Amino acid sequence: MVVGPSGSGKTATVMHALRGLGPDVPVLRVQRIWSRRPHARFLGDTDRSDLTVVPSGADRNAATGFFESVLENLGGTIPRVVFVDDAGALTEERLSWLQHLADEAFALDCRLVVAAEELAPGALPDELDVLRLGPLGAPELRHFLTDALGLALAADVVERITWWSEGNPRLALELAQDLSVAQLRGGALWHGPDAAGSAAARTYRHVLGKIDESGAGLLASFVLRQPGSSLGEEPWDGVAGLGDDPSLGRLADLGLAELRGETWFLRHPLVAVLCAERNGAGIPVPTAERKSEAMLRGLHMQELNPVLRAGPLSVDCPKNRALAFTMSVLTGQTWGIPRAGSAAAVGCREWSDHVWWRASAGPDEPVRAAAARLTAAALAVEAEGAVHDPDQLHADLDTVGETSGQHWLGLHLQTRMRLMLGDVSGARALVAAHVDDDARDAAEQVARSLSAAMVAAVEGQFHDVRRHLDAVRRLRPGCDGWLVLRGLTALADAAIDGRVPDVGVPDVLGNWSPRAAAEFAADVGAAHLLLGRAREAVSLLAVSTEQCRWPYQCPVMVRADLVDAAVSAGDLQAIPAAGGAGASECGVLSADLRAATTRGAALLAEGDRALVAFEDAVRASTPPASIRQHVRTLVAYGRFRAARGDAGVAVAAFDRARTLAQLAGLAGWTRGIDTAQTASGGAVASNRWEGLRRDERTMVRLALKGATNSKIAESVFVSERTVVNRLRQVYHRLGIRDRRDLIRLAEECPPRWAAAEV
Repeated sequence: MVVGPSGSGKTATVMHALRGLGPDVPVLRVQRIWSRRPHARFLGDTDRSDLTVVPSGADRNAATGFFESVLENLGGTIPRVVFVDDAGALTEERLSWLQHLADEAFALDCRLVVAAEELAPGALPDELDVLRLGPLGAPELRHFLTDALGLALAADVVERITWWSEGNPRLALELAQDLSVAQLRGGALWHGPDAAGSAAARTYRHVLGKIDESGAGLLASFVLRQPGSSLGEEPWDGVAGLGDDPSLGRLADLGLAELRGETWFLRHPLVAVLCAERNGAGIPVPTAERKSEAMLRGLHMQELNPVLRAGPLSVDCPKNRALAFTMSVLTGQTWGIPRAGSAAAVGCREWSDHVWWRASAGPDEPVRAAAARLTAAALAVEAEGAVHDPDQLHADLDTVGETSGQHWLGLHLQTRMRLMLGDVSGARALVAAHVDDDARDAAEQVARSLSAAMVAAVEGQFHDVRRHLDAVRRLRPGCDGWLVLRGLTALADAAIDGRVPDVGVPDVLGNWSPRAAAEFAADVGAAHLLLGRAREAVSLLAVSTEQCRWPYQCPVMVRADLVDAAVSAGDLQAIPAAGGAGASECGVLSADLRAATTRGAALLAEGDRALVAFEDAVRASTPPASIRQHVRTLVAYGRFRAARGDAGVAVAAFDRARTLAQLAGLAGWTRGIDTAQTASGGAVASNRWEGLRRDERTMVRLALKGATNSKIAESVFVSERTVVNRLRQVYHRLGIRDRRDLIRLAEECPPRWAAAEV
């Protein structure tokens, strides 16, 4: 017997098991067993037959009559399995009758399988095996709904559907089918159902008859007590303060309510909705302030965008004013950024506390003053692209960062500001210190994942970037159109898979800020540079440096990448004159900032100073600097040494960079390193070909014509080992690795003596 509420998958579970028996085992499926005209059919048949026997618990011979009717109506075929589907709620009398049927079936070498909604209480027969189907969890329900709807659902929407349906697949599907695509993907607000559907009425029809009037009223109040605009904004929150109402005990006995500590929780929330409908209870209407906050915190951007098109968002509430600002920074849009410049920065004191803390009453006055300066600095970066006092900014970040009670929208802003100052280690420590903090809504969860992704991108931990971005997409599929996600995705895909990025800006409704567009260009430019596509990287990185003076990657690091790409492409005119934010302005000379600064200086150094500068750059890029800075410096160093004709040193630098990328599992990065080495090797080879001795040239000509080492040895009258050793020396001097590289190099840059007769 398989037991579970209507819609829990009893029939699907049994049918899946029965199909595993194979087509040669006759299985009879019986439906409407308790009706006046039950019917049955063998699995695989299209025709069904009515059964003339009406089961009756008062007639013990009814079971015998049942099988006689089966044989008479179905051509005499004796089934091996009888599946009684949808037997409903089994009373003691009905269970006894089914037991007689099972005994009769056993005598005919047949087995009985029953799907029922519930069993009568009491002792069960020893020979009865019961499988109880429990509710599905959110991950399983997500897969079920994704397959059924063909649509990626937002993670928190799946959690709400799971709560409302109590994990029942049929109820979950009914709830999901009533939602719009925007609601399913999290782009529009959905708290819960306004009414219970037909599947809920059927599933709980047996339970509703057992609930008295006081219990129904109490259940309805459970749902309506939830905060929010509909039948519960946060339905997983319990209800406290109900006292010792005797109805609670009766509801608990029915499995509809559960006491945990001093708080009561609903077990089957749709029963409460049914009770509310039966009692004619109304649904509370949210205030405009509450609805605005719900849209912002839920990242319901498709619902928010029409509001923005109609006019400025109503953010008179200080909490919503702060929320609009932090959300604008998070999404990369400008609708929540004041346009009053310095005047807005002065007036931010009244809502500044809400930018950083959940409750504004906690911090003392000096900390609140530091927070106000920090908010004003963030406003200046977004509205004007300016940081007036980097040292003060860093000091205020330290002050606010040490306080308790912070939320993740403020922590995201702090992470971004530390990164733009070049304080990578400080940003990493901030994220690590708060990674286990509670993220109470969709906006905070996205802010937490994006903060970790940005730190990982700066450090070159691209597998972590992909993991954090996947978490954002699971929660909010609509976030995929944000510029910050597009840029970080392009960078991670290039490093891991070698995928060439698409530079197109997404055509979605949104007023992207210059800072967000410039950061997108910097990420995509870095992706091209990583793949060895220097010319494509130059234009994007140049646009980034022109449009944004303080990107999250730190302006010094972006400029170093621009110099790297311009030198590699031979386009030094693309490098802007020294300006913008320098290393001294960034306030903190972290290891990554020092590595980027010394790499940029080495690339622009001339004469004998260049060699010393590059050796300093390689030393500065080693740990504790990140892998991203070290690999970029090694590749630049390899190109520099190859251009000087130091092929052996160049090859060693390229090999070290390649090994680091391989150890990090970044196959795409190794392709970019190979591209840089091939380009450098061809330039060097044209000069190095002439440096080969006459006997070495003869061996090279023979090797290029396909001669084996033994044939070469016979032609030049030396041993085969001598040929191997001399060719190895040739490879080293040309900056290549083997004969395949020799052939490729000769095709790209043939020596003038290659066609001479041997």
